[in-house]
Parts: sequence; structure tokens; C-alpha cells
Amino acid sequence: MSYIGRGLDAISNVEKLDNITFDGSATYALEKSSVAYTPSGANNILISIDGVVQMGNFSTSTSNIVFDWSPTSSNTCDWILHIGVGVLNIPADGSIVAAKMAANSVDSDSYVDGSIDTAHIDALQVTGAKLNTDVISAQTELAAEPADADEFMVSDGGVLKRIDYSLIKGGGITMTDSWKITAQVNVATDADITTNWERDDTSGAGFIGTGLTESSGIFTFPQTGIYQIFYTMNITTSGTDSAFFLHLKTSIDGTNYISHSIICNGYIAGDQITSSVDTIFDVTNTTNCKFKFYTDNFTTGTSVYGDTNMLRSGFNVIRLGDT
Repeated sequence: MSYIGRGLDAISNVEKLDNITFDGSATYALEKSSVAYTPSGANNILISIDGVVQMGNFSTSTSNIVFDWSPTSSNTCDWILHIGVGVLNIPADGSIVAAKMAANSVDSDSYVDGSIDTAHIDALQVTGAKLNTDVISAQTELAAEPADADEFMVSDGGVLKRIDYSLIKGGGITMTDSWKITAQVNVATDADITTNWERDDTSGAGFIGTGLTESSGIFTFPQTGIYQIFYTMNITTSGTDSAFFLHLKTSIDGTNYISHSIICNGYIAGDQITSSVDTIFDVTNTTNCKFKFYTDNFTTGTSVYGDTNMLRSGFNVIRLGDT
């Protein structure tokens, strides 16, 4: 009887195996192009013997077919077909194209690890809700202050931008400086203190940043900002007047100076008096904002005492922040 069933044009993934020469045995090797062939199972084999399609009267063992009977040399093998995965309702691997797939038919279980690249992620699709809570903490720790060229991500009016660390670092003290008077000055003189200034070089002294610039007793700043000026003066007194004055004078136009703060003390001739003042100066322009010190009502013998080995008369400056 000839084969009755679905036409061969409706069968996919069918392989034709080499014909078998029967010799009266029950077991025969299956081959394709003279190479041993292991079928998926007995149900995947169709074999025609003497024009009759055989089905269900044999089994398979690795690359062998084992008949329930023993075909003799008088029997003829017409053809052997192996019907692989993909027959009828089971398509073959790699045979489904996108046009044959229903919408939303693929879910995350079908994704291959690493298969989704940037080309397949639409713009604006990654939101904060999609970020794991350890998106930062799971990364390698930077155990030192960032380099100036290290970059941070910021939202500028809702637009993501990058910014260098050099533009946002700060928050601490960026500049300190300390100056002292090294020898006695302004003996019985009402005038600016223009000489014997030096940056404090006492053992252990130091400063942060560029520091001030001094010229004939006039001090200028390296950058704008709010500065604290703490000055202390050791005054040796003499004469008959009962008081002396020492002014911190500031300028905001580079020419005209006002008394910003003042030390004022009464004394008895021969006293040595140390007084201090702490004040704030808003430096809005490094060219025009300056300061100096002025002695007033210094009678015969009254002077500012200086010392090259320690700060007895002088001042400290600290930049507190931006103007």
C-alpha cells in the first residue's frame, strides 16, 4: 500500500537517510551520506520496504534501527526519511521570522543575556525607577579627593550635563595667611606702617592658597571673597598722652581708605600693651580692595613693637567663603 497522509511539501526539516541493504538481521545501522546518523527517536523515522511504509514495527538505539522482524535479502528498502523537530506544529530552529510572530509574543524569559544593546533602547526610556538602589554603591570606591578633571552628572533645568570637579569643589577654607612686624616701627609717628612686614615664618607657621601680596604696607588679596582679618598689636608707650589709636584702614576703590576698625587704649607712660581686633572684609574686587594699618596719637617713644622670631604684632587672614 502506498503512503496516505499529509503531502511531503507540508513537512519541514525532513532528512533523507541512506537506504539499507537487508541481510536477514533485525538490527541495521542508520547513515546519512555514509556517516552514522542518530535519530531523534523511532517516531521520527519513516521507512518504505517493498513499497509499504513501515511505522511502529521498529525501535531505535543510538544510530541503529531495530526491527520487530528480520527483513531478508529479498526485501527492498525504498527510502528512509527522518522527520526532525519542526514537523507540522513544531517549527525548526531559526525558521521563525519576525513577520510570523504575534505582537508581545516575546517576553524577558526569551532574551539572551547581553542581547539588548543601546541601539534597541529608545531615548528617554531609562528612568529613575529602572535604576537599582545600588547603582552607585556597587561601583568601585574612589578613596581620595577627585581630580580636577573628574566629571559629575548634574541636571541643569532638567537637562543632563556633565561638570568637572574643579568647578564645584570647595566648601572648606581655601586661603589663610599670616604676617608679622619684625622690628619696632612708627616711633612717635602718626602714619601708615609701611616697613618691617614679612610673612610669618615662625617654626610651625603656614598658610593655605596663594596668600596676600604686600607693597609698602598695603595688602591685596589673591581672589574675591569674604575674609576674616584678626590683628593683634603690641604697643610700647611713652610720653604724656593718655591714649593711642591703631587703625585698620580699608579701600574698595584702590585709592580712598577709611578706618574699618580700631584699637584704642589708654595707658600710663612706660606700659607695654597688647590689643586685638577681629573683623570681616568683603573683597569684591582684587584690584581695588586693599587694607593697611595706621598709627595715631603716638607721642614721643610710643611705637609698635616687632619681633622677627615670633608674631607679637601682626595679623591672620582667613577666606571664609565667596563674596
